[in-house]
Amino acid sequence: MESNIGLFISYSVTILLMIGVPIALAVVVTRRFKVSWWVILTGVLTFLVSQVVHYPVLQLVSKLFSNGTLPTPATQWIPLFNAVILGFLAALFEETARYFGFLIMKKKTKRIEGGIGLGIGHGGIESIGLAAWPFFPLFGGALINFLYIVFYNPGAQIAKGISMDQVQGVAAQIAQFWANPWHLGFLPGVERLIAISTQIFLSVLVWKAVRSRKFGWFALAFFYHMLVDGISVFLTYSGWGAWGIEGVLSVFMLANIYLIYYFWKEESDKRIEKAEELGIDVEDLEDEDDEGEPEDEEEFSEDDAFESGDTEEAAEENESEAKAPEKAEDPEETN
Repeated sequence: MESNIGLFISYSVTILLMIGVPIALAVVVTRRFKVSWWVILTGVLTFLVSQVVHYPVLQLVSKLFSNGTLPTPATQWIPLFNAVILGFLAALFEETARYFGFLIMKKKTKRIEGGIGLGIGHGGIESIGLAAWPFFPLFGGALINFLYIVFYNPGAQIAKGISMDQVQGVAAQIAQFWANPWHLGFLPGVERLIAISTQIFLSVLVWKAVRSRKFGWFALAFFYHMLVDGISVFLTYSGWGAWGIEGVLSVFMLANIYLIYYFWKEESDKRIEKAEELGIDVEDLEDEDDEGEPEDEEEFSEDDAFESGDTEEAAEENESEAKAPEKAEDPEETN
């Protein structure tokens, strides 16, 4: 069987992107911007926890529609209906998990770089899982599947006792894979780059919601997530080709990158302005909590109370000594 060298190269590049980009981003934010690895790990956990709830609910909803418990919409409304339902469920569970992740890591995500780091963990584990974990929900294990295709040996399978029909069936599927155009191998990698940029931007929005205590930022993240996922589902059910769908979503990727940079620049300028007001270097500027006061303050101890009391007594003595000469100069009191 002849292999498609172009497809082999493009698919190999895709797998490197799916695994390498999240790792590279995590290294950059932890080394360059001093983001804690605990923040990255929290992003990983927020995604995994959200999926533990998301996929069973998704299967339950699908079952309720298939067995007639819930009414199925008319055929012409199915693309829009699925887009709304699937987008809503994805946003509900992922953004809620992300919000609680920021609450847990509030002390380590005072700066916007922490929000970016959590987004890298959230979107990164999804990308790596889709590439390397064969049991990842829906369509995981791109790397495992690719290795299986490349190294599949029909003769060895027959020697193991596998039936000829099964071997021929697998061989036919492999032949169909190699018949794809070479550029199709780049498709999963492009899709993951778009998804990672979206996850980071959504994390920035939720970070702003937690730091500012304004629900509007969370609502914006929720509806943006719902919009991006919904458009992808709608176009898929409407019969669009894969590259056409990714072309539309790439517009969102460009918007994501710009807005991430915009919000990062805005927060960075605030820190620089604050450092200039205090007359210190921006690297020495302490992170502040929501009320604008340093969060890690020393507790008020009994020793502090005693020192405060001694200071007050000394102040009273100094005050009385300062008044004594005035009384001595009074002629009536002198006589």
